[in-house]
Amino acid sequence: MHKKTQTVLIIGGTSGLGRRLAELYAAEGNQVGIIGRRKHLLEEIAEKTSIKSFPLDIAETESASNLQHIITEMGGIDMLIIAASIVEFNPALLFETEQQTIQVNVLGFAAAMNAGYQYFLEKGAGHLVAITSIAAARGNKTAPAYNASKAFQSSYTEGVRLKLREQNKKIAVTEIIPGYIDTQMAKGDRLFWMASLQKAAIQTKRAIAQKKERAFISKRWIIVYKIYRFLPSFFYTALINSRIKLQQKS
Repeated sequence: MHKKTQTVLIIGGTSGLGRRLAELYAAEGNQVGIIGRRKHLLEEIAEKTSIKSFPLDIAETESASNLQHIITEMGGIDMLIIAASIVEFNPALLFETEQQTIQVNVLGFAAAMNAGYQYFLEKGAGHLVAITSIAAARGNKTAPAYNASKAFQSSYTEGVRLKLREQNKKIAVTEIIPGYIDTQMAKGDRLFWMASLQKAAIQTKRAIAQKKERAFISKRWIIVYKIYRFLPSFFYTALINSRIKLQQKS
């Protein structure tokens, strides 16, 4: 018995977890499309694989309507995965840096989620997947906009899920909440429980297939998330401002 194939569109599929997911889905015979800003990476992937590539910056004003055009060009989709994200350390709290993060991680994310919601609502079925972060749990002194944007993404994803449930639609909404993954986005000197990209991708794909509402990658990160969420403010402040360095395991 052949496994039913799907049409999967991944926003932020040129690198990291998004790219590895695209490769895994394509390897199973699914029709896969990726969206990204870096044209040279899109061209490289398109040349080497069967994956379709589309240049688009989700931070642009017209990104929602442009995304709808891409979905049409794909011949429709069964799943939309939003993996696009940026993180910049900003110790000087320069607004230009904060604004760039907000434009991609908040405005761009909301535009992509809304476009997916509208498309699947009209279709009557589908699967929306948002890749957020453990960073959604609390604020961060060196990347305030990043952690705040991830909290926005998490809350927005839940809001869309609740709305679809009220509407009794057959549209799944999954939030993937990674801890540290061995990619270029993993920055800082307190990295621990680092997962390989392959392990994170396999676990993410499994959670999506099971249509879980929320999944931590890996599972043990739920411990950190809950500790962070419920720590009193003075404890969290002391922890974040401490000089203890948790070094990444070699």
